[in-house]
Amino acid sequence: MLRSFWGITFAMVFALCGVGRSYAVPELRAAPPAPDTLVLWVMDQDINTGTILQKLMQKYTRQSGQPVKIRFLDWGSAFVELNKMLSTEALPGTDYPDVVQLGSSWVPYFAKAGLIAPLGDLLDAVDTSRFYPEAMKSAHIGRDTTVYSLPWFLDVRGFFVNERLWLELGLHDSEIETYSQFFGVLRAVADAKVVNSDGEPVVPFEFGVKDDWTGYQQLAPFLWNFGGAFVTETEQGYRSALVDSLSLVGLRHYLKLLRDQDISPYNLKENSSEAADRFVRSEQLILFGTSEFIRKVEFDKDVGGLKESPLAKDGLISVTAPKGPVGNFTFVGGSHLTLPMNANPAKRAAARDLFLFMVRADNIDYYSRQSGFIPPDGSLIRIWMQDSRYNSLINGLENNGRSCQNIPEWSEIEMAVNAMVNAIAKNIALGQSDVNSVTAKLVMETHEKINAILKHNESSARNDILAKVEMSLMQPVEETKYAKDLGIPEERSKISLRLVVVSSLGVVAVILLLVYMVRVRKR
Repeated sequence: MLRSFWGITFAMVFALCGVGRSYAVPELRAAPPAPDTLVLWVMDQDINTGTILQKLMQKYTRQSGQPVKIRFLDWGSAFVELNKMLSTEALPGTDYPDVVQLGSSWVPYFAKAGLIAPLGDLLDAVDTSRFYPEAMKSAHIGRDTTVYSLPWFLDVRGFFVNERLWLELGLHDSEIETYSQFFGVLRAVADAKVVNSDGEPVVPFEFGVKDDWTGYQQLAPFLWNFGGAFVTETEQGYRSALVDSLSLVGLRHYLKLLRDQDISPYNLKENSSEAADRFVRSEQLILFGTSEFIRKVEFDKDVGGLKESPLAKDGLISVTAPKGPVGNFTFVGGSHLTLPMNANPAKRAAARDLFLFMVRADNIDYYSRQSGFIPPDGSLIRIWMQDSRYNSLINGLENNGRSCQNIPEWSEIEMAVNAMVNAIAKNIALGQSDVNSVTAKLVMETHEKINAILKHNESSARNDILAKVEMSLMQPVEETKYAKDLGIPEERSKISLRLVVVSSLGVVAVILLLVYMVRVRKR
């Protein structure tokens, strides 16, 4: 890509400056697909999923005789790019998509905008009851029964721990059953000054919230577990639930993790990707992450895997996350497959055939096993449960899985919540005396933004709501002192001491060698 950029740049410079003879600047673009080639637009999922998807499409071509071209999009720009492309008509010789991957929360928006087609009689060939119900919710707009998509994979977030450290410390997920217990365990780990097998310090926990896009995913279980929500449905439509009393209790518990620099020392300095890297280096005990981590440790580095990492050597397991008074909800996102409304009519029958091929259970399982994302098919989920590493994740998924509201406005709401979390984190990092007041104002402003997006008129006085928010966020959060001693295990202490001794002896040996060489030269 860089080479192409400079090639185009130099061509433009020479043409404009009139150096030497005047030559026409060649037009550089990808060759158009053959007229009968199907075009599949998907997002880049990391690891070797691109290669695996290519193999899957080769299998489809062998079976159907239909060639398929894949275009990979970046998640960061995909929404805008898809919105722009799907708003136009398919033209011959272009990469206009025939089948498209959409983030699950995007489906209602594109459906409401008329950019993806209802699946209609296509569903006669699919048993939709095999799909995870919470994932199927995103295939609709609100309570409407029209189906616009089918789930392709699930993005399930949960708690992962470094297995070696977890077992050496003698911890069990029953000891972090509640938030007060969870905070107590994190405090005990911080006080114990735990180190990994290389003698590097281990932090208890990080979300990583600096300029990050996962804020609403981090915050969602806290709100849900205490009975709150981002948005709630009323007889008149939808409204913001961000400043509801129970939502504020959940928010208060989430903010404790952001504020407490002893148990989460890098939260405000790093993003979620950097927190994941710290976990991979075995310098963090607990991570709020996604299921593909389990598969990544089995793949080599050259395909984006983590097989050679300290985490792979230590092992990782999923554990049950803390629960609140209402429950213990697991965040569920993922991706769906859709058919563009304005795709080439001449290829519609072939596109439907490719769509059905991709949602077949065997092909979903093949792709999921390579990407690490959990399949949306109920029978496959039960097979995956046999792997103990997935137990806590899938138990949470089947019993308390929850996704965001399936409304067209959700994408805007998600961005507003992420902006709020980022702004709150920056404010806390500044350490100003009015941090609670500023945080309350940010929450209030986001509440108002959400209501504006939903076109809901707030009936309560603004100053009254703001006072309520500030008062709620100032309330203390309970923390249960962990009873057991989490001092560094004796074996780990010996290892660390041995490393120090060996390192010291090495330094002494180098110094003695240098002294000897100097004396030899003088002679």
